Amino acid sequence: MESLRSFRRFLLALILPAMMMSVESRAQTNVSVYATGLTSPIGIEIDDQGRLWVGEEGTGNNDSRVSVITTDGQVYPFLTGLPSEIVEGDPFGAEHLAFDANGNLLIAQGEGSNFLSESILTIDASGFSTDDTARSVNDLKAIHKIGPFSLSQGAATTNTYSLAVGPDENLYIVDAGLNGIVKLERCTGNLSVFATFDPIPNLTTEGPPFMDAVPTGIVYTGDKFYVGLFVGFPFLLDSSRVVEVDLDGNVSLLKTGLTSVVDVAVDPRDGNVVFLQFARWEFPFVPNTGGVFKLKNGAIDTVAFGLNFPTGLRFAPNGDLFVSSFADGQILKITFSTTAVATRPNGALPQAFGLNQNYPNPFNPSTTINFEVPKAAQVIMKIYDTLGREVRTLFDGRLEAGAHNKVWDGKDNSGISIGSGVYFVKMTSDGFESSKRMLLVK
Repeated sequence: MESLRSFRRFLLALILPAMMMSVESRAQTNVSVYATGLTSPIGIEIDDQGRLWVGEEGTGNNDSRVSVITTDGQVYPFLTGLPSEIVEGDPFGAEHLAFDANGNLLIAQGEGSNFLSESILTIDASGFSTDDTARSVNDLKAIHKIGPFSLSQGAATTNTYSLAVGPDENLYIVDAGLNGIVKLERCTGNLSVFATFDPIPNLTTEGPPFMDAVPTGIVYTGDKFYVGLFVGFPFLLDSSRVVEVDLDGNVSLLKTGLTSVVDVAVDPRDGNVVFLQFARWEFPFVPNTGGVFKLKNGAIDTVAFGLNFPTGLRFAPNGDLFVSSFADGQILKITFSTTAVATRPNGALPQAFGLNQNYPNPFNPSTTINFEVPKAAQVIMKIYDTLGREVRTLFDGRLEAGAHNKVWDGKDNSGISIGSGVYFVKMTSDGFESSKRMLLVK
């Protein structure tokens, strides 16, 4: 927890003098300012209208809020009056967000002394129009206190920083004080420790012998979680990491040698993990050294570099990427050229048939399914419900060798939108057969 506090404390000292410099990126990406005028934006969520929902931590004067950004980049308040407190020099307020299957917005409210702090807040966001009056804390449907539970498990501090909706609509909450994930069962309200992250050895003589492995970003793919781990002081370069957590809470290393990971996502175009780098540490953190990177075939590809203290990222279903810039109060939009979609090193073809997990998942109303065909072949892809009944034939035809994707719009074979629930996509081709679990939420 001290690591997260510390990087934000240095961040505050740099917010006023730090000015956004030009952003470097590779030729296949374009970075632009999408929205401005936000106050310490952290988490981003996207609804089925393409609107962004952003958690703003505020200035420490109980001015935290959640805002909605329309597709033309205009910012509107959705929920105001959330607590924003200065804790050891840092502002804590609304942090990361998620939608559940019923149109509720779930808000991770950070550390503080207010009765709403260190909680998951639930509010009905369905049907909200930007013409509506902003909602207040009196409109909250539920308040799930996470902090007292984490403290009871031995955490010295607690900060409900991020969350993901997982199996059976249960919530998996990143607590950056517990250095673990808390599971909230929605039907019972029961809390349990789902996973914890071991400290990381500090091989230098500066600081303690072990650095905290502080979880920050979390994303659920349908059969596992990806979690980004920041590290504690002395914030060593190349010591941060991304891990996988299976549905039993077992943790395995996906990639180490990273720097200040603060959020993770999955690219809907190719199913690869993308992570957000906050900044490089040179006592203090250096402005404009944040970036977006992709883990691909065991290597790290640079998507964009030169970002000014980014803290959250989220992909739109079409592959556009939105990033919050905490220090500048901006949302950045990263777009990709078509030549960057589904490419392979040196143009190499896939070596085997493969079906990747759909993304986003959970989804509403559409999701992208990426798959690979090593040779020209007949491919059948169908959607089934939990009873094994066919819902939709997504594709039945011949494809050339290469990487492909299909988009399911949540409709059946009759063109009728189906209800929320668990569905399965099944791919068969030339003796190959594979299926993936998908969750449609409305």
